[in-house]
Amino acid sequence: MCEQETEVNDHLFLHRKAAVSLWNMFLALLGVKWMMPSTTKELLNSWKGIGNRGRNEHWWRTIPACIWWTLWKVRNLRSFEGQRLTYRRLE
Repeated sequence: MCEQETEVNDHLFLHRKAAVSLWNMFLALLGVKWMMPSTTKELLNSWKGIGNRGRNEHWWRTIPACIWWTLWKVRNLRSFEGQRLTYRRLE
């Protein structure tokens, strides 16, 4: 998709420029300081332990899925429909 790395889930969902931008935006909005894990499995295993969620556990668990769904839709637009979105539009 970004024509720089082999497309594997860890790169697509965590480490490519668009993914990093989305993650940083969400984490900043939520006031969370966090080091991005190297794999999606590590992210899911550690996601429960970060942030101050209180009663909002149900929506907190959906954040990775929402980010990944957005990245997947953009990937499909690029791969199958030839559309190129700017990073600003993605955010």
